[in-house]
Amino acid sequence: MPSSKTSTIYPIILDPSWFTRPTCVVAADLIGKVLCRQMTDSDGAQKVLRMRISETEAYIGEGDAACHAHAATRTARTEIMYKQGGVFYVYLTYGVHHMLNLVSGSVESPESVLIRAGFLTDSSDGLVEEQQLSADKQLTHPKQLAGPGKLTKHLQIDRDLYGKLIEPQSEVWVEDDGCLPPISLRPRIGIDYAGEAKDWLLRYVWTDHPSLSKK
Repeated sequence: MPSSKTSTIYPIILDPSWFTRPTCVVAADLIGKVLCRQMTDSDGAQKVLRMRISETEAYIGEGDAACHAHAATRTARTEIMYKQGGVFYVYLTYGVHHMLNLVSGSVESPESVLIRAGFLTDSSDGLVEEQQLSADKQLTHPKQLAGPGKLTKHLQIDRDLYGKLIEPQSEVWVEDDGCLPPISLRPRIGIDYAGEAKDWLLRYVWTDHPSLSKK
């Protein structure tokens, strides 16, 4: 597995204001951060799943043909993107998969970062039902969270999160424990309709990590 540098013993919870920085900076800096999801397990116990982010995509506003707010397409669904960075934008695609986006940048600048892939940290809690699954089906396997629809399914994230602040009170938040992985840039995925924007290097990946949704 590719190496990384960890310099912080105790993780820091990122404040929503952290996401008000330029979107491409946020997308790059999220690689190696830990997405935390608090949930109630099947036995009634409170658990926190901790997924280290290995892949993100930046969507940079009205001039980006791949962005939902392209050409000032301001709708009820995309209205949240015009808020100040630090809130969640979750939408359903193909009627099946929820996509987890973290709104970024300044107010009235409709930008966000899509979380595409990750893997559970060693400190993550485990779920009761996983004890009955084979090793390749457990969330500790690097491919179980390799894709934006797969990770929201396993982390039980849906549109109920839409518009909430990125903070523990929302039961989903982001922590920084100092992990500094190697990062590579790639074109975004599944946006062939977006003209020249489909070739922009706005997908940020943990170089050669096995949890990536696509190389």
